[in-house]
Amino acid sequence: MDDITWHIEPTSKCTLECPLCDRTWFYNTFKKRLLHEIDVDPLVQFFYGHKPKINMCGNNGDPIYHSDFHNLVQKLKGIGSTIKITTNGSARKKEWWNDLGDILDSDDQITFSIDGLRDTNHIYRKNANWDSIMDGVESIKNKKVRIVWKFIVFKHNQHQIDDAMTVSKEKGFDEFRLEKSDRWMDNQDLMPSSQYVNDHYQHSQKVLGSKDYKTKIEPNCLIKDKPSNELYIDAEGNFFPCCWIGSYRYKFKSLFDPKLRRYNIHDNTAKTILENSEVKNFFMQTKSFDSAHECCKIKCGVKNA
Repeated sequence: MDDITWHIEPTSKCTLECPLCDRTWFYNTFKKRLLHEIDVDPLVQFFYGHKPKINMCGNNGDPIYHSDFHNLVQKLKGIGSTIKITTNGSARKKEWWNDLGDILDSDDQITFSIDGLRDTNHIYRKNANWDSIMDGVESIKNKKVRIVWKFIVFKHNQHQIDDAMTVSKEKGFDEFRLEKSDRWMDNQDLMPSSQYVNDHYQHSQKVLGSKDYKTKIEPNCLIKDKPSNELYIDAEGNFFPCCWIGSYRYKFKSLFDPKLRRYNIHDNTAKTILENSEVKNFFMQTKSFDSAHECCKIKCGVKNA
């Protein structure tokens, strides 16, 4: 169990309105927000007896907007967790970041998702506040925690890659990470040059477009045939094999349907879920393209040349 990496969504709240975020889609479709926060103590109890590796991100919210985030991190560190946090970094005060930095250590990491510079970051990351992001970086860069700048490439920022890399060094980041984009599929104006395009989208279109399409599958959730990588818990405490199955497109279309409330942290431990026979069978089916869930075929199917 200590070898498992968990993807935790602490909250569905966020100050941003990124166009291809699940949260934005839900609001545009239903004209309402679902504002949830994971319960701290049930989450810690869920991992009882283990020292989980935790990546905090999520489909809808940004981790740092959990109203009791410091307590959440403190208690997870108290059971021996290593923690990675991915955030847009906006709208928190210097003191807040300073306190967070005091909780984390050299085994932990904060990734700031910054897609451009002052004049471009907000184009995709709508409502992002450059000054508050840089305040956070300045407050935490001399702490023990490792900090990373993640730069998703779009048409409007690809000319700034070298400059952003320079700024990242000046600001004290430990790493600058470039990420190819597939977040332009509903908006061609965002599409970068071909060398920055994640062409896995072509495989996704084939899976959805033809029942006869087949290829190999390499399940990202499995390590040595065991469910061990990026197992997902959303802000309501629901378990899913990955964040993709936990997205609005698929969350109600599998045995992990949250309406059934069969695999929630309030009623289970990590061990009881992963030892459940239906859950075991689900992961077993992901090993074959023919038997895998549609989401697995799309996200973990190997793109044919």
